[in-house]
Amino acid sequence: MSMIEFHHVSFVYNKKDPNRYDAINDINFNIEENDFVALVGKTGSGKSTLIQTLNGLLLPSKGYTKVKDFIVTGDKEIIKKLVKEKKYKKTELKNFSKLRKEVGMVFQFPEYQLFSETVLKDVMFGPKNFGFKEKEAEEKAKECLKKVGLDASYFNRSPFELSGGEKRRVAIAGIIASNPSILVLDEPTVGLDPNGRKEILDLVKKIHQEGTTIIIVTHDMETVMNYANKVIVLKDSKYLGMMKPSELFNKDDIETYSLEVPPFYKFKRYLKEYGYKKDISEANDLASLINILSEEK
Repeated sequence: MSMIEFHHVSFVYNKKDPNRYDAINDINFNIEENDFVALVGKTGSGKSTLIQTLNGLLLPSKGYTKVKDFIVTGDKEIIKKLVKEKKYKKTELKNFSKLRKEVGMVFQFPEYQLFSETVLKDVMFGPKNFGFKEKEAEEKAKECLKKVGLDASYFNRSPFELSGGEKRRVAIAGIIASNPSILVLDEPTVGLDPNGRKEILDLVKKIHQEGTTIIIVTHDMETVMNYANKVIVLKDSKYLGMMKPSELFNKDDIETYSLEVPPFYKFKRYLKEYGYKKDISEANDLASLINILSEEK
């Protein structure tokens, strides 16, 4: 079942300016319910612009993004058509408060999302904004903070005194406290050490296993390889394709996608180039590769 659909989505920055910039151009693909999707592409390919159409932070200049029953578009012709067909009221196509409860977004720099004097109050903001009573919001915030690994000793601390990894945990807790069905994370591990990256990604994996659809924007191909079940590639503002990570990294022409190949897949290539004869195409992790290499001839 498609939870998210992009229909001919384009977005232009500075539309009426001579220096206009076509950030995304005619994007078409669907994301299924409970997918764990990595959105990849070199800097400037349109990743961050595209995800901001998911909750109405940006309105497509052409085409539309559909999330469940919500339509996001700034295309006047599409708006006119939907209103004329009585599928939506014009006000519904401009009011995104309910949509933003469904689509939680964690940005690359979590300090931009933290603003309250204590961690607990920061996480309570989302539920209160969506109608929770004070006590309900507080209980929900405590539950979500514990879920992301922050115990009661953090509740009354200032979020601005925390480490980078802890700030990301607070930002994630603040989003999941509103019970979104979709969680979008833009470069969630940037600037973290290896342990911090693993902790955040394992946390996101756990949230996914509990039924949330995950979209991660990342330049880290190890993250794609180890966590995502699908990868979507953008290049030069256009959609190149959706596939399993193993399909992408096993491609002979992967250089055309302008992506860094994970060391594991580089090693597989070296084996083939240096004459290893066994079929290792189905080995997509170290354990399965070791099994093949250790088999008797």
